[in-house]
Amino acid sequence: MVTSTVLDNGVRILSERMPGVRSVSLGVWVNAGSRQDPADQLGIAHFTEHMLFKGTSKRSASQIAREIDALGGMLNAQTSKEYTVYYTKVLDEHLETGSDILFDLFLNSLNDPEEVEKEKDVVLQEIRMTEDTPDDYITDLFAEAFFHDSPLGTSILGTTETVGAFSREQVRGFLESFYVPPSIIVSAVGNVDHERLVDFAGKQFGDRRGQVLPQDNGTPRLQTGSKKAYYKDIEQVHITLGATGAAMNDERRWTYIVLNTVLGGSMSSMLFQEAREKLGLVYSIYSYLSSYRDCGVLGMYAAATPKNIHKTIEVIGRQMNRLRHGDLGDVSLEDVRTQIKGNLLLSRESTISRMSSLAKNEMYYNREVTVEEVIDNIQAVSMDDIVALANDIFVLDQITVVSLGKMKQGEMNTETLL
Repeated sequence: MVTSTVLDNGVRILSERMPGVRSVSLGVWVNAGSRQDPADQLGIAHFTEHMLFKGTSKRSASQIAREIDALGGMLNAQTSKEYTVYYTKVLDEHLETGSDILFDLFLNSLNDPEEVEKEKDVVLQEIRMTEDTPDDYITDLFAEAFFHDSPLGTSILGTTETVGAFSREQVRGFLESFYVPPSIIVSAVGNVDHERLVDFAGKQFGDRRGQVLPQDNGTPRLQTGSKKAYYKDIEQVHITLGATGAAMNDERRWTYIVLNTVLGGSMSSMLFQEAREKLGLVYSIYSYLSSYRDCGVLGMYAAATPKNIHKTIEVIGRQMNRLRHGDLGDVSLEDVRTQIKGNLLLSRESTISRMSSLAKNEMYYNREVTVEEVIDNIQAVSMDDIVALANDIFVLDQITVVSLGKMKQGEMNTETLL
């Protein structure tokens, strides 16, 4: 059972006790990510995340690392398009110490100017590493094409120009604007006592002053149907195709989940079985869903040699067409429902996974979304639902296609896609 407490300043504290485990996963979530980056400070949300690990008045960066290692625990963070999370996993007997480390770095970072300059070089290396990793880089290129000039279309890491210009004052400005009590969720799952957690977190967060959370920067204008080829001298051509996806509150998100699993969500999916197992065109091919507050994308990724890339595009098109006609091939809809249920229930055995679900449900729905509710909605998805959705989103002039590799713009042929 999920237990929740809201502090007077708006900080939300959620916990779920898991009998039979010795660990606790604890996260501090902020309802702000790269989507909140100012246009002249792209990457500032991600850079701020980095800076919070660089030391406080109580601990240096090396002390933070040594203290969490001494507990046998782990400490990490992630910046996404719409949120940032800092989290730790420790034994239950070390929860207070682990919490003190996590809360200290979150609330008391020094943002030393020398550390800012050093960390800029670190993030610039991260940007270059991404650009040298085609299957990562094409994700950014595709987002830029699909979400056009909106913040969702920019890289979470920012650009070399914006990161190189970051200052301590900009980091502080982002913290003051977005790391405010109404935006903060403390989430814990494992062998944890809620009242004990509230007592400790309340002492740390209770004196933070409440502020009005800044408004969202508007629903993005999707640039569906664009076709872009980025030439790069590498062995494979990497390609991502995308159709309109589900927003987090979309009533059809359950159908999207089932359709995505059928299309390319596993080794038994239509894309994997046809393109890799049957025809041997690719090593890697899959589909995925990215959902945000007000929009989303259903993406399909593949990598193939230049001679096989157009055959691969044709295969992807055939699978989309089959879904439009209700042909799942050897894929059983009932098996897919069982697969999704199994994946969900297995993930529930992870305290980190459950801690994340707890916070995201609060962030997007302001309530607990039970596993039973999810399973019931998945079970209710019919073949007619899948066919209707496939016909709505798999339309040739609305499919965005982006490639990276030895293929020029004029060489991209998508006319046989649908």
